[in-house]
Amino acid sequence: MKEKEMQENNDIKILNKLYQCAEMGTIGIESVIDKAHQEEFRNTLHSQKEEYDKIGDQIVSILKKYGCEEKHIGTMAKKSSEMMSEMKTKIDDSDSQIAKMMMEGNNKGIIEVAKLKNEYEGTDEEIMELMEHFLKTEQHNLDEMKKYL
Repeated sequence: MKEKEMQENNDIKILNKLYQCAEMGTIGIESVIDKAHQEEFRNTLHSQKEEYDKIGDQIVSILKKYGCEEKHIGTMAKKSSEMMSEMKTKIDDSDSQIAKMMMEGNNKGIIEVAKLKNEYEGTDEEIMELMEHFLKTEQHNLDEMKKYL
């Protein structure tokens, strides 16, 4: 396999992992948004979901340039996340608990995206900028949740 081909495969792999991170953010928010009590909190969650959707759309667009489609997270991972959210909110469905859950998800996202960024050896500026934007989004989302604790 040629070096360029190997790099393209690596770029695709990274993009799919980033897509799955954005998808997890969306799933996490969708599983709790209807349980949020304050309208302002629901609006914040909604705008964060929209940002994850935009990031996902950006990734799909880049993948198309490589002639590929996005790989969604597995059904088991999705169901597991939804069930965990359901269990945690059955015990405590306060906005504070939901904000804490969202912050835990943001922390996981920051770790995963930072790890991918550090591992990335490619030269595609669009992917580099996307990872930087994703990290900033996760940090911003985490900071926004603090006032709801």
